[in-house]
Amino acid sequence: GSRRRIDRVIVFQYWGLDLHTQQRTMGLRFLLIFLVNLVHICFAAGVFLEPDQNLSIPEGWVNVGRLAPDDDVILTFALKQQHVDKLEQLVALVSDPASSHYGQFLSLKLLGALVQPKTETLLTVKTWLKTHGILECESIKTQDFLRCHTKAWIAERLLPGSQFHRYIKGDQSVVRSSSPYMISDELAPHIDFVGGLHRFPSQRKVISQSRNKPGEIKAEFHLGVSPSILRERYNLTASDIGSHPNNSQACAQFLEQYFHPADLSEFMQIFARGFQHRSEVDQVVGHQGGGRAGLEASLDVEYIMSTGANISTWVFSNPGRHESQEPFLEWMILLSNMSSVPWVHTISYGDDEDSLSIAFMQRINVEFMKAAVRGLTILFASGRMSGGCREVIKGKKHFLHQAFQHL
Repeated sequence: GSRRRIDRVIVFQYWGLDLHTQQRTMGLRFLLIFLVNLVHICFAAGVFLEPDQNLSIPEGWVNVGRLAPDDDVILTFALKQQHVDKLEQLVALVSDPASSHYGQFLSLKLLGALVQPKTETLLTVKTWLKTHGILECESIKTQDFLRCHTKAWIAERLLPGSQFHRYIKGDQSVVRSSSPYMISDELAPHIDFVGGLHRFPSQRKVISQSRNKPGEIKAEFHLGVSPSILRERYNLTASDIGSHPNNSQACAQFLEQYFHPADLSEFMQIFARGFQHRSEVDQVVGHQGGGRAGLEASLDVEYIMSTGANISTWVFSNPGRHESQEPFLEWMILLSNMSSVPWVHTISYGDDEDSLSIAFMQRINVEFMKAAVRGLTILFASGRMSGGCREVIKGKKHFLHQAFQHL
C-alpha cells in the first residue's frame, strides 16, 4: 500500500582488545552492560504514514538550523474517521437534483456523529500522547482532528525519524521536518497523517511586465476590467442581486493577506454605483492585519461583493502565524469546528500536487466531502497558473491528475 514498514535491528560488533588482560576485562564488562540494555531495544518496528511525501525544499527557502530542544511546535493529528463510504454516498444523494434526498444537508452535529473516530481510536491516541507528556491538546466538534502543543525534543521522540528545522524566506519563517516521520504499528490504524511536519506554504507568483522605457506605460485591454464589465459578461443586470436573507458567501485568505475596510468602501463607491450592493464585510474570522492591506485579499473581497452583490459576506483570515501551522489545513479544520458558516466559499490558494502525500490528499478529499454534505460550495481560483506540478519546464510534459475527487 501507501505505507511502508521498516524493522530496525541494532547490530553490535565488539572487537576484543588483545593488548592487555586488564583492557580485555574492562571491555568485557562494557559489553555485558551493553547487551543487557540491548535486550530492550534490539528490535523496533514502525510505519511511515506519508512515505511518498516530497521532502525537497521549495525554491527560495533557506534552512537556518535545527530547532532547540525546548522550542515550541504544534502537531495536528488527523484521526481515523468512521463511515467514510457512507459519507460519500450521502454527498451524492444530497447533491443530485434527481434524488429524493436533494438539499437535505447534514448539520455539523449530525456530521460529527457520522464520522467521529471510534472510542478506541480516541483513547489509544490520547493515552499515547499522555505517555509522552503531551497534555496540551485541543479537539474539534467532529472529534477527528487533535491539535497539540509540545516541545521539539518531545515531538522528535514521539515521531521517530523527524528532525525539526527552521526555514526562512524573506520575512516568512516556518518549522518543518527535514526527514520522514514514523509511528508505531499499534498507532497506525488510528491516524491518517500528522500535520506540522511537512508541506511548505504555497507561494503566489506575481506576473509583471517590464516597461520598454522608463515612465512608459502601455495600456492593455485588461486594465479596463471592472465590476460593471464582469457583470455584463455574466449577463447580470442591475436587478440581479442577492435578495434572499439566507444568501451568504465568504473568501478565505492565507499567509497574512488582508483587506482594509476603507479600501473596500472606496472601491464600492467608485465601481458599484449601477447596482445595489454592500460596502462592508459582515464578519471577519481570524486575525485581520491591523490596517495592512494586500492586493490579493483586496481583489478577492471587492470582486466577490460586486459580482455576488448585496449578499452577506465573511472573510476568513488564516495567516499561519505559528511556524508549525499549515494554513490551508488549519482552514479546513476550522470549517469542521463551526456550526454556522456561509454557503459559498472562494479560495485563492493552491498546492502543487507533487508536493503532497497520498495520505494527505485522501484525507483532505474527505474534508471536502464533509463540507459538501453540509451544503457548502467551495470555489478555487487555480486557472491563472494552471495546476498540478511543482515546476513547469519547457519541453517536458506534465500531467494534472484528479487529486481531489470531491472538489
